[in-house]
Amino acid sequence: MSEKSPFGASRSDLWAVLIVGGVIVVSTLVGLVVRLVEIVPNRDVPVTVQLMGERLALPLGPNGEPLSGEVSTATIQVSDMPVATYVSALGAAIVPALATIGVVVCVMVLCRNLMAGRFFSRANTRLVSAVSVLIALGWLISFLFSTMASNGALALVADRELLESVQFRVDWVAVLAAMGVGALASAFHAGERMQRDTEGLV
Repeated sequence: MSEKSPFGASRSDLWAVLIVGGVIVVSTLVGLVVRLVEIVPNRDVPVTVQLMGERLALPLGPNGEPLSGEVSTATIQVSDMPVATYVSALGAAIVPALATIGVVVCVMVLCRNLMAGRFFSRANTRLVSAVSVLIALGWLISFLFSTMASNGALALVADRELLESVQFRVDWVAVLAAMGVGALASAFHAGERMQRDTEGLV
């Protein structure tokens, strides 16, 4: 029979968390390697660009007949990117992967602590705070790198009129997630303080 933690989780539950976290880490690393293989040679690098409702002829009709459509996102291939664009493309690939791995590792350690019955502790508060910071900084730095890579790639192949149609989209999901986890960190901190006060009264 499997051992139970103080709040009912078994050793198999811990292994399930570790396995799922390990799968996410490995898949993230594989995706990062694939992306770096595309970027590092600096030849025909696919770069995603954001456009403001640009109308283009798309081969979507019968027998590939072009149809007019509105495009807000496109992937273009560029070669011989300048240093700034090249570094930005690398950063846009590396930063989200590292942030994801960092978040997963923190969550795995947090789950281990919770399953061991360690709830409101300084370590758990720091782990939750680290998750919030990783989400926020990962999103911000990734957004900056992606924007710079997009602008640099378009500058190589597009005319000025198209460059003026570039728009920036903010992923509010990441922002809200960072805020939510930050609120959770505050709750952990309050619980930790209450636990210390309670222990001091005993």
